[in-house]
Amino acid sequence: MAKRNGSAKPNLGEVLRRQGGRRTVLGVALPILAAHIEATSSGLAFAGISASAIALGFRELCGKFVHSQFHTTYIDRRLGPRGFLAVEANLYRFRPALLEGITLNDLESLHDELIDTLRDAAEQRRAVIRRIESACGLPEEQITERREVVEEYLRHFLGNGGENFEILSFAILREYFRSFGFQLKRFSTTHANDGGIDYVGGDSIYQVSADESLSKLRSDLAKAPDTDRVVVRPQMTTDLLSNLNEQVLETLELSDLLTHFVGWLMNRDHRSRKAKHLQGVLQTALAEFRREEKAETSGKQDTPR
Repeated sequence: MAKRNGSAKPNLGEVLRRQGGRRTVLGVALPILAAHIEATSSGLAFAGISASAIALGFRELCGKFVHSQFHTTYIDRRLGPRGFLAVEANLYRFRPALLEGITLNDLESLHDELIDTLRDAAEQRRAVIRRIESACGLPEEQITERREVVEEYLRHFLGNGGENFEILSFAILREYFRSFGFQLKRFSTTHANDGGIDYVGGDSIYQVSADESLSKLRSDLAKAPDTDRVVVRPQMTTDLLSNLNEQVLETLELSDLLTHFVGWLMNRDHRSRKAKHLQGVLQTALAEFRREEKAETSGKQDTPR
């Protein structure tokens, strides 16, 4: 890929590499990229492909890596100056500015690299599932061993594109509040299209992401206006804290999850000498990772958990 100089704008490779492993984003980008490569290889100008052609390519990837039902919002979110797509005459292609200086070999290498990220993400998830299945099968008195598994995947919050952090956070908070008679319900799968998951508890929404950028926070705050929320990130930076609005009831960080929530659950398990609560965390996490593995392959919509 051509190198950037100074304040030069990013090219297509840089933009799409940031989405490595994100199933529904790449499920849109890869069919367009493949069609662009085919046209360029034939010496033709690439005008774009239709939404139905993107959907067809998306579904072909479903059998291997994507495992999500196609929604047109996956395309819509990638349009405009902040996205990587442009549309003309109902045909979708990459924004021309992103293709400056990029060769056919660059495009082919990028396609292969992005496919590899989807394959790696799928393999990582299967490895996590096997590890958590093993931990769930431990004798009930092995409390510390269960905590080690929870902490391992929570601390590796960049693992699998942030999926580990998002799922373990939900599992921990769900078990904690369940202990007091409250219920959290999760509606979206991870990587749906915006790098995070949302769930509800009472009259509030929880917005969880391993993405600590200001742009991601602003995107979350723009959702469901006038709704109270809790923002969950690995770390709440100064920039994030200074950009919260009055709808944010509270923020949670990795340290809060480990020290307060997991700590409380572990203390209760030690008191009873049974890994009841940490087992609950692992079972919820296992169900959610399995859900990601099978997400909507039957064509059904997500249902709250």
